Amino acid sequence: MANVNAPYGLFPIGSATGAPSNFEMARVNIAYNDTQAIYSGDPVKKLSTGYVAAWTAGTAVSQLAGIFMGCEYLSTAQGKRVFSQIWPGSDVASTAQESIVGWVIPCNLASNALFRVQSNSTGIAFADIGLNVDLTMGTGSSYTGRSGAYLDVSTIAATATLPFRIVGLYGGSLGAGGFGGIQPGSGGPYSGSATGAYNWVVVAANTSGAGSTGI
Repeated sequence: MANVNAPYGLFPIGSATGAPSNFEMARVNIAYNDTQAIYSGDPVKKLSTGYVAAWTAGTAVSQLAGIFMGCEYLSTAQGKRVFSQIWPGSDVASTAQESIVGWVIPCNLASNALFRVQSNSTGIAFADIGLNVDLTMGTGSSYTGRSGAYLDVSTIAATATLPFRIVGLYGGSLGAGGFGGIQPGSGGPYSGSATGAYNWVVVAANTSGAGSTGI
């Protein structure tokens, strides 16, 4: 059964040591005038200003702050504090800057998390395991709050500055780089093939072997 093209960013599935995905969130700062929306499952980058912002392709792994899970802020439109899966890119006055709190699964200062993420139409192969890769941010959903990010297979390389390390294929035989989870023909977003176009992949932040540019 073919894989469904339905990316939703990076979803935590556990730690590199096998623990459940109950990671403690880390607080981050978002600038009130940052107009770029951030969705749950988006990677975020650390800026020299001390704030974080939505990831952009080509950013070095040394700036990878974590995976965005949501935020809270004082809404100008609603006149109250709101909790949201999305940083909307507006709706906070300059006088309420300090009300903004973002929450991320950190990609440093913590046990390395594993994430499930979809590939593009090329797909990730078994031979790609152990290499590094960047993302295409795609289009997030204002309805679900989820990211639209997916792996940009054209960037796969041993390049130390790429942000994510390919750990395995989500599905397939455990002895062949698989993590289980795919049930071909069962329907739903996780059904289909462990390989080929739009397959699901397990990645971690590229902290190992990244040299002086890594986290």
